Amino acid sequence: MSSSPDQQRSAPTAPTAALVRAAVIGCAALALAVLTGRPLIILAGLPLLMWTLVAVARRVARGEEHGSPSPAVVSNRRSLEEGGTAAVSVTTAPGVLTAATIPLQPHSRFSPRHGSAAGDGTLRLRVSAQRWGRIRVGPVHVLVADSLGAFRAQHRLPPLDVQVVPSSTVLEAPVEVPTPIGVSGVHLSRRRGDGTALSEVRAFRPGDRLHRINWRVSNRTGVLHTNATFTEQDTDVLLVTDTIADVAAAPWSGEDAPTSLDMTIRATSAVARHYLTAGDRVSVFDIGHLIGPIPPGTGPRQLRVLTDALSRATREDGRARPARRLRTIRPGTLTVVCSPLLHAESVTQIGALVAHGADVIVVDTLPPSIGDVSVLNGKPLRLEGKVSDRFWPEAWAMRRMLRQTTVRELRESGVPVTPWEGPSSLAPVLLSLSAARSAPRMRRS
Repeated sequence: MSSSPDQQRSAPTAPTAALVRAAVIGCAALALAVLTGRPLIILAGLPLLMWTLVAVARRVARGEEHGSPSPAVVSNRRSLEEGGTAAVSVTTAPGVLTAATIPLQPHSRFSPRHGSAAGDGTLRLRVSAQRWGRIRVGPVHVLVADSLGAFRAQHRLPPLDVQVVPSSTVLEAPVEVPTPIGVSGVHLSRRRGDGTALSEVRAFRPGDRLHRINWRVSNRTGVLHTNATFTEQDTDVLLVTDTIADVAAAPWSGEDAPTSLDMTIRATSAVARHYLTAGDRVSVFDIGHLIGPIPPGTGPRQLRVLTDALSRATREDGRARPARRLRTIRPGTLTVVCSPLLHAESVTQIGALVAHGADVIVVDTLPPSIGDVSVLNGKPLRLEGKVSDRFWPEAWAMRRMLRQTTVRELRESGVPVTPWEGPSSLAPVLLSLSAARSAPRMRRS
């Protein structure tokens, strides 16, 4: 678990107000008994004085370092998925009263609810992540005291960074691609060669493998026959993300409604997991600058690299940068573009990919609440109890209508466009991609 470079800050151990009061009252009772000559007055302050002496004696017997043990904070998980939970433990020493408080962070929930807990020696809090990214748990403020409550000290522990990866959504879609271009994999090629899918039974030719001889047909016809199969190949899958702008959902859709960046990250993670599981090579190219380019790779290691890069995307800097452009691509590469289709740079990049011979699918990641005309019923829209006079819904409704022209032009040029609605979003598109490839395409110079 990585932590912040901030050093641990500790306050010196100090007596509590209870110890001071007990010492003052006990000594005052002893002095008053001596001055007035009434020994019975000592009985009033003797219990408090004895408690004070026992607390001081225990502290001296244990030593200074044991009187105020240094707490430590650890987490049982370095990373978790959206909706997952990590346990954060604050440990001091047995018999030490411990109280800890963690500042509440956005897109996370704590148990106990307000991020505070108290106990004996070891505390356990749970952090639930509601959104991908990184959650900074801390700084943790810890208060420790001895079992008698006579001495206490405050500590400020550095925060912990918990990585939250996008949820592992499993696409409800086939793994077939129209143009397998590799040498080994699960996709069925149009070419005949070594594989497991039967193409035909034909007469034996010199060079055929002996283990593929079909003895039943050979015995029946008296001529040696062999089984011909289709070649099984893999493919290159390029995921293009559009992170130029993060469009928030409409105010009336709720606080947990995903933004366009949320939908882009989750769609990219789901598609990558889908094809990496099938053994294909997956790479990522970001038109914006939130996600660094990820070279092609396969297997679980590539999935870890990809999800780590996605979880590090953040909009905290807020700096505007020029859009990137992908210059070349291998013809036949299956390309999935996740974009809200609001910027000319992203549409231009889609046209360049089509012109280079890629099989392009566009996943629309604009939140559905943006431009929703169903909220416009001729009445003023109330947001947080106030009448909106900025025509925000009307403006986005007009922008969505203009965007429909872009979507229609892409579909007319043979590029399928489907909104991201969860695991089943790409199933119909992938099934009809072969037909889309045969449609006329617009070639741009």
